[in-house]
Amino acid sequence: MVHVSLYVAGHRAISLKTRVLIAGLEALSWLAGVVPRAVAEPVCRVAGLVWYAGVQTARDAVRDNLRHVLGRQPTQLEIARVFQYGALNYWDTFAIPHVNRAALVKLVDVHGDEHLAAAHAQGKGIIACTAHLGSVAFVGQIVPALGYAMVGLIEPLASPELFEFFARQRNAQGARLLPISTGALRELLRALRRNEVVGLVSDRDVTGSGPVVPFFDALTRFPDGAAALAVRTGAPIIVAISTRNANGRFNALFEPLPPVAMSGDTKQDVLAVTRAVARRLEYHIANHPEQWTVFQRRWPEDGPGEE
Repeated sequence: MVHVSLYVAGHRAISLKTRVLIAGLEALSWLAGVVPRAVAEPVCRVAGLVWYAGVQTARDAVRDNLRHVLGRQPTQLEIARVFQYGALNYWDTFAIPHVNRAALVKLVDVHGDEHLAAAHAQGKGIIACTAHLGSVAFVGQIVPALGYAMVGLIEPLASPELFEFFARQRNAQGARLLPISTGALRELLRALRRNEVVGLVSDRDVTGSGPVVPFFDALTRFPDGAAALAVRTGAPIIVAISTRNANGRFNALFEPLPPVAMSGDTKQDVLAVTRAVARRLEYHIANHPEQWTVFQRRWPEDGPGEE
């Protein structure tokens, strides 16, 4: 299937600002293909500190997120480290088109690939739930590198041109990423019927319509798309976690979602599975809070509202 962006509905004028931004991103992508990772990493860490110092809204959001994760007020250093990991993750995204399968396999230590194989053997497709943890866009490329067809969703950006740029970057190793939409849901169902992997970043409810569930020390809305797909199709859920090591290598962990008792009530079953996903993601985020790169408030200041 050839993906045509939802934004491509005809010709539109592109502002000079957008053209300059895209040109800059293309240049960074080119640099990611020629600059050694050992050279790029310290530069990214400095860039992360600049980002931390310059964007107060993101800084306040990370502070509040870490407060919930750590159970205390984070230090300025702990907040700044999240921005450094965010900058490193962007660099990794720029590097995706320049990393071949052999290099990717050498960079990523895979744990639990037997769970992927067992889930694939069921023939119902696989729903891989992940978080904004580690370099998820880069490490996620290990799934097609292991021989599994994969399709996923990414949230639309304000600029269609920006969306297309990042979609091209992330699609470069064989994964197919679609903008969130009703049409994309149909394609996810088709992918599961083809026994493919559906990858969903499941730690942030971008639509604001998910159920309210416990997450760390408070209630918040959580995306239930993975649970709804699993209940509807019977496809198994695999929790897929990426983390970055101090030596510049990465871990890719695959684990089955712990069994969830089904009641036969679709709404209640979707809620129960969503809670189970939230618990596993909470566990992994708690182990690597500095690598959880969510730059929006995960818990609204005025509470999550009514379900």
